Amino acid sequence: MNEIRIVMIEDHPLVLEAVKQLFTNRKDITVIDCVSMGEEGLALVREKRPDVVILDISLPDVSGLDLCPLILEIAPETKVVFLSMHDQESYVRRALNSGAMGYVLKTDKPDRLLDAIDTVMRCKFYLSPEVNETVIKGFLGEKGAAVGEVVPVGPLLPAGLSHRELQVLQMILGGAGNKQIAELLCISPKTVEKHRANIVDKTKAKTPMSLLRFAIKNNLVSIDNVN
Repeated sequence: MNEIRIVMIEDHPLVLEAVKQLFTNRKDITVIDCVSMGEEGLALVREKRPDVVILDISLPDVSGLDLCPLILEIAPETKVVFLSMHDQESYVRRALNSGAMGYVLKTDKPDRLLDAIDTVMRCKFYLSPEVNETVIKGFLGEKGAAVGEVVPVGPLLPAGLSHRELQVLQMILGGAGNKQIAELLCISPKTVEKHRANIVDKTKAKTPMSLLRFAIKNNLVSIDNVN
């Protein structure tokens, strides 16, 4: 029996306890550690290289949607499963765009989280059945694609933005400056400036307000997350 090593990044104690209890009957699952902050989670992933990260979207210090690509840069073989209260299409799209392979709702039956872990460990996608099937099919770019089936994913981001440019855009709208973005993404401020220039060129949004309108129109950011 192959061991599945898991890191949880979740700031709700009741959720943590419920998930730990769920895993007690699975001898092949080991929870390495549970942390409540994104920065702690990133350090833990860097050190432990888990098989699966169970990730919340709403963390105290950073959005899980921004954290997911950073996790996968550090540990490309790690599978990320979002455990979220958000069932809106925009959140699901952004989660999958960020590199996640699973998306489970906190309102789901507990066993579905186990199903998600088993599915992503087979390198297949898993999304809660409550997530609208048309959203899933549209995101994967295959009208006939079934849930759990891996299909080639074409360009998904508007205006030809790269995943890194999307990260930078979301951080800009969150109020972060070049230095803060550079530190979080472990890149130089000059590289941040280059990404900013590319974003302006691709979106044709030359002012902060037009950039915000572009992001909202394309479901790239929630108004609640904009400072």
